[in-house]
Amino acid sequence: MAKILLVEDDELVRDMLAQVLKKASHEVTCASDGEDAAKVLQQVRPDIMVTDIIMPKKSGITLISEVKNRHPDMEIIAISGGGRLDPIGYLDLSENLGASVSFEKPVDNTALLMAIDLLLQGKKKVDA
Repeated sequence: MAKILLVEDDELVRDMLAQVLKKASHEVTCASDGEDAAKVLQQVRPDIMVTDIIMPKKSGITLISEVKNRHPDMEIIAISGGGRLDPIGYLDLSENLGASVSFEKPVDNTALLMAIDLLLQGKKKVDA
């Protein structure tokens, strides 16, 4: 089980992903955009942050950069549909800024859960 911060501006996508994560026994805190996530991170320290890239107020790119500066050991999973641009460019940039894994939307739930499990296993080895 992991503490996961899920940052997604699309309410339907956020609710669906939160259900998938909770069903897999993860503790999920949701944020609707990067600004909301920054506030949550002042009070909650998740193991993993799953963030959309294109959001109002504060983008996922900015959020990833800020989180990696403050919490360099936090695992981050980036997701993007790309908006009007190619999502691959955004996802490549997110990985260059410190995201461990990235997925194009629609996200394959099984692949997302496997990525979370692998990131958690890696953290356990580092913490041991």
